[in-house]
Amino acid sequence: MQSNVSRNSTSASQHANLREKVSTPLRLIEVQRSSVVDAIRPQDGELTDTVVAMGTMREHCPTCKTTHLKLVLRQKRVRHAHLFCEQCGKCFDARYLDGAPALALDG
Repeated sequence: MQSNVSRNSTSASQHANLREKVSTPLRLIEVQRSSVVDAIRPQDGELTDTVVAMGTMREHCPTCKTTHLKLVLRQKRVRHAHLFCEQCGKCFDARYLDGAPALALDG
């Protein structure tokens, strides 16, 4: 039974290494937050929004250099899927090197 466990962990490790080797580099383009997220303006004039990040990506923020970007998918107040840096608050569009959008669904 123990050999199966070690074999499975080796397989998972090999899979992770393969994923890193075949991953496609992305070009990150900074976009204005107001162009991708609709803000809510409450009665008191304070600007807030309700946006949920779906997960951490492998890409790092081009500004902060060390912070992993968060994936933000379309939601009630999110017009376009984008990547978000929690440290500096900047938003980024992700494109493949040929210019095709990486966060858009076909169809």
